[in-house]
Amino acid sequence: MPSVHARLDFLADIPLYQDEKPYAVLLPVHEKRNPDQRLNNLEWEAHDVLVTDIRGLWDTLDIDRCGFQAIHHKAASLGFDSIPNLHAYQKETETLLKERYPSSHVVCYELKLRENTRFERDTIDLNDPFLVEGPAKGAHNDVTFSSGPQIIDRYLSAEEKEMHIKPGCRVRIVNTWRSLIPKLEDRPLAFCEYRSIDPDDLVEADRVLPDRVGEVYYLRYHPEQRWYWLEHQDLDEVFMFMMYDSAEGDQARCRLSTRDHVLE
Repeated sequence: MPSVHARLDFLADIPLYQDEKPYAVLLPVHEKRNPDQRLNNLEWEAHDVLVTDIRGLWDTLDIDRCGFQAIHHKAASLGFDSIPNLHAYQKETETLLKERYPSSHVVCYELKLRENTRFERDTIDLNDPFLVEGPAKGAHNDVTFSSGPQIIDRYLSAEEKEMHIKPGCRVRIVNTWRSLIPKLEDRPLAFCEYRSIDPDDLVEADRVLPDRVGEVYYLRYHPEQRWYWLEHQDLDEVFMFMMYDSAEGDQARCRLSTRDHVLE
């Protein structure tokens, strides 16, 4: 299937965001919510877009040019029912990334599990290593040029920063994503090619968590955007996508994706 039409959610292009920064708040699990308190000001607009299947096009889509690519990788284990199994998968991910990006140091700082279920959630337990989230809403990039350095500072130890964060060093934040079922048919991941994104369509938004305030990009719709997906993605087909790159240049330095769309 070379292409499909999908209906994707984009951040609405409305006057509100000229005066107010987009935001979303997730409260601690035990905090009592004030019913009059608004936890987000996000407004969406849906657009029909053409999404091209990359199967058979792998060699033409490179992470440095497009912001994403698919690779073959068989995981030793996909069981996430214990802390040792979680750590084993993180170590395996570090090995994979080090093979793809020869580096002095690689850290898998976060592992997220998602289920194809809509969660009406306004709280989050950051201490739950087995937390399962639903599909993320709207076209977005989880890291901005401002939040990238904050993430690096947060997750590297003082010793790691002293050893690896030096003048002239290059730091990249790369996400890997795979299906945990044999054949993914509902809500696959879709990607917007980096070269087709107008920087003016990227809007910074605050993501307020119980212990910190992060920042993400949401994407406004533009008809020139080019979108891709992988039909029937299996367990051994892994997406790698660029979230942040400290090096200046024409290479992809961030990526946009959506996990909340309907294929027709």
